[in-house]
Amino acid sequence: VEPLESRRRLARVAGATAAVAPAGAQAAVDEATGGRGADVVLEMVGHCQQTINDALALAACSGMVVAFGVPDDAIYSTFEFSLFFRKNITLISSVIPDPQVDFPEAVRLIEQGRFSTEGLLSHTLALSEVQKAFEMASDYTDEVVKLVIDFSRK
Repeated sequence: VEPLESRRRLARVAGATAAVAPAGAQAAVDEATGGRGADVVLEMVGHCQQTINDALALAACSGMVVAFGVPDDAIYSTFEFSLFFRKNITLISSVIPDPQVDFPEAVRLIEQGRFSTEGLLSHTLALSEVQKAFEMASDYTDEVVKLVIDFSRK
């Protein structure tokens, strides 16, 4: 589920079986699962209380929601506890990778050609362009995906 068409296109190129706008998420999950819901839903947006509820809605009964998205609020006052409870959903948080385990494994997968980073790094900017970089990243302009600040470039 991705609101930006450029990122949905990239997801399909990278091998996603489906890439849909938020408005089409429920229909896509229903079609893919025969209306049962997804066994696992990854919430990776954060900064928005609604996305955790969207993830709960997409999950199957006895499914799992993994919350990767960083919360802005200490308390989610709009959390749909009744839906969470009645669907018997397992909710797991995951925010910190273990660099000693995860990074070497990721590098190995990339080196073996089992995971392509093609298209993920969309922009490299000089340190003098750091403000522009922040604006691009926060406003999603110029089809930015991920960008790097090159400290060797002035």
